Amino acid sequence: MIRKIYLLTVSLILSSITISAQDASADGEMDFQIEESAENIASEGSGQVETDGYATAENLAQMGDSAYSADNFQLAEKLYTDAMAAGGTSSVLFYNLGNSYYRQGNLGKALVNYERALKIDPTNTDARTNLEFVKTKITDRQIDNGSIMSSLWDNIVCMFHADTWAWITVILFALFLAGVCTYLFSSVVIVKKFSFFGGILVFFLTALSVIVSFAAANRVENNDYAIILSPSVQLSTTPREARNQAEEAFLLHEGTKVEVVDSVSSPGEGKWYEVKVGHGDRAWIKASEIERI
Repeated sequence: MIRKIYLLTVSLILSSITISAQDASADGEMDFQIEESAENIASEGSGQVETDGYATAENLAQMGDSAYSADNFQLAEKLYTDAMAAGGTSSVLFYNLGNSYYRQGNLGKALVNYERALKIDPTNTDARTNLEFVKTKITDRQIDNGSIMSSLWDNIVCMFHADTWAWITVILFALFLAGVCTYLFSSVVIVKKFSFFGGILVFFLTALSVIVSFAAANRVENNDYAIILSPSVQLSTTPREARNQAEEAFLLHEGTKVEVVDSVSSPGEGKWYEVKVGHGDRAWIKASEIERI
């Protein structure tokens, strides 16, 4: 049994490596192509797409694919947005919408939608690759505010869907129960030792998998991060427009990712967010200048 599990694990790892190698671009250039499911193949056309009030989400997505293929990126943006309004969001639609924004030169909106695609499906390698590519186009270089351990933890959480982590937890718990039963009912000493120490290891892996599952689910619901949409914005030390140089914090540009830590609303100044950037620098920014992921 253990040998079969080991062979299956090795096979899955080798398959993943092979697929990743095939997906890698030989020249390092990005190819911003739409993603289409088997039921969502774009029809041929000139790019002039008409919609009616009764179009389904699938039809809207198909028309969005047609518009994108015809280089009508503004129409594609509208159709993908309408498709999500009609049938709900998906990683593919966010990815395609991000590509539409990128083709229009709207880097901030492109980054927002790539991030949203990855929140729903962290295994969407196309969205992750395009996200990293577009980051190289923005003015501000994002400062990593986490340690090596926190980065490792984020990579583990983003390795699979939250549902996949839940199934992994169920499988590990089943293996733990099997180990317990083997220890209790086996009369072979070496088998009892193997099941005892193996059971302890699987128990800790199960507990870790539970924690990761909750972290992955929380990641989907978390909207503490946002992207700056304005070409440039002056942040303030107080939740209002800077009235003098002393109230000016620092300047940020389109595409910069910030963490929202607080918010204030007032009749005169409107809504402002306190955001954290890089190693912990904090300042206030008008809510209309950013979009939450």
